[in-house]
Amino acid sequence: MTGKFTEHVHKVGYCLGQSLHSAINWTENNHDEPVDKVTKIISWQQISRHLGFSQKEAVVTFTKTNNVASSKIVSILQSMLTTLISLPQLYKIWWLDLLQNDPLHVLIETLLIVFCIILIILQRRSGWRMEKERKRQKLSEGEVEELLSEWKHNKGKLCERGDSKKHKDTPREGTLLGGGLIIDGVKGSRLLLSSDSKHEFYEKDTIRKPIPQSVVNFATHDYLATSSSRTLKSTALTWLNKYGCGSCGPRGFYGTIDAHLELEDCFASFLGTEGAVLYSDGASAVTSTVAAFAKRGDLLIVDEGVNEALIVGVSLSRANVRYFRHNDVNDLRRVLEKVRQQDVALKRKPTDQRRFLVVEGLYKNWGTLCPLNDIVKLKEEFCYRLILDDSHAIGTMGEFGRGSLERCGLKPMQHCEILTFSIENALGSVGGVTVGSEEVVDHQRLSGAGYCFSASAPPFLSKVCVASLKRLQQQNPEEILHDHMGDFCDVSTKDDFADLHRDISGPHLLNKLHQNVSSLYGTLTNSCHPYALKLCNRLVITSHPQSPILYLRLSDQQATGLSRQEQSAILDRIAHYCLVKEFAIVSTGRHVYRHLQLVPDPSLRLIANVSQTKDDVENLVKVLGEAVEAVLCKNSFCMDIIDEHT
Repeated sequence: MTGKFTEHVHKVGYCLGQSLHSAINWTENNHDEPVDKVTKIISWQQISRHLGFSQKEAVVTFTKTNNVASSKIVSILQSMLTTLISLPQLYKIWWLDLLQNDPLHVLIETLLIVFCIILIILQRRSGWRMEKERKRQKLSEGEVEELLSEWKHNKGKLCERGDSKKHKDTPREGTLLGGGLIIDGVKGSRLLLSSDSKHEFYEKDTIRKPIPQSVVNFATHDYLATSSSRTLKSTALTWLNKYGCGSCGPRGFYGTIDAHLELEDCFASFLGTEGAVLYSDGASAVTSTVAAFAKRGDLLIVDEGVNEALIVGVSLSRANVRYFRHNDVNDLRRVLEKVRQQDVALKRKPTDQRRFLVVEGLYKNWGTLCPLNDIVKLKEEFCYRLILDDSHAIGTMGEFGRGSLERCGLKPMQHCEILTFSIENALGSVGGVTVGSEEVVDHQRLSGAGYCFSASAPPFLSKVCVASLKRLQQQNPEEILHDHMGDFCDVSTKDDFADLHRDISGPHLLNKLHQNVSSLYGTLTNSCHPYALKLCNRLVITSHPQSPILYLRLSDQQATGLSRQEQSAILDRIAHYCLVKEFAIVSTGRHVYRHLQLVPDPSLRLIANVSQTKDDVENLVKVLGEAVEAVLCKNSFCMDIIDEHT
């Protein structure tokens, strides 16, 4: 029936076209001559006979006429109008016939028409509402004048705030010492600071001593001193000359370089897994890994003390989330038991949804170690998978630097299904890695947002990470450099061969780090140390004795009655005092509180690394004791840091 209707429409168009053609030809050939013959035009009767419909014919016949061309054109237009008016009747006949032959087609077409009508109505109603809301929110003249006067009143303050030249020499109370520090480089255990930074601390009307040009590094997460390693610097320079800086594309498109594949193979071999996937950013590696495996409807049981990257990944996954108290295995069991009871009530199997435990091996914001042995037992008892962020334990924990799993005698894939970590800390590179089975790795190449949509890591830095792994695996510096130099070695790099023996590698590297961690923790807690006694009952260490990250917070006695802001201000002053005395430590009270489930107390953070000496540790404890006494006890003997030139 559809084909027949199309044929009829074609015939109608053909007849109308013939009528117009005849009219146009007549007007062109007979401008001034009267018409003395009968002009026969195809009538609607002829059109109806062609269509074959048994409808009441509308007789529209053009008879003999002596009218001018204009009257003939009007008649043609009337014929066309009559044809158009009859189209609904034709459509009705076609539609009824189609309803009998193909009702499903009619139903779908009717629903689409109704849907379009509803969309048009809703769109108009929405536009009407928005227009009404705009009129309702329109400010009155009085409100406009009030806003303008307020802006004019504050305009001067904004200009003063932006005029740095006018106020750059004006001391302000509470200005933070070291704000906007610029690090020019690293030399051994010392950070070289730029002379362009603002290095003065103002307290009331007293100008404090400027910050020195170099300070002992207890602030950065450079645990293995990769930034001062001659071997790694030479490796970076060599491969930078070959690859250039960036890769200019995501991994899945054209950004995968042989250096990336080599690094993935090295990590898979180093950690004993089937594969590894390399991300271009440490934080996005952790975030993307969690979001790649946990989706809406899944269940995540998360330690409330995890870092920001894990919290963002948990949020992006849109899974059901439950938190347990930080490092509290008993509370974790309570949460798991509660989930099991809900399964029984809902008659739900544990395998009906994907379930994960999310923890850190070494907690970045706490310096505590995860009780992985107990976590793994609960994981196996309640049928969960484990996602472990080991960003600060890889390269620092375990006999060979394989992280917190090695420290606890556990293995990836067997006891931990998904192991993810950043290579921006101990290994001194850029990016992050997730290791596991082939299924875990291949799934992320299509589902890991940081892998699919971010440009890949600079290839020369991936080569640096490979060299860092070899440095960690008992390989001599000369062998590392020889493997990575090849034909690209330049003369300046060859001249540095004589100094390579200064770089330590293998077990000596980790042993040195562990000794420095023990020395720092032991000296701070030594009750017989004259300066450590000044810290007693004033600062409390909250970190694990084996952790290279040490946090010191105010004791309960000192913190009683003080707000978080006041505690942060006290710790800032202690950190500033130490900075003036050539020791860089970090006060965390003002920046460790966003995007966290559990916010730690304001603390001082000290980082141990392999380049520090016993004298550095002794002098730090001495300066820290003086700073605590100066700030908390307002001792005047410590005012020797006042600028000697004023």
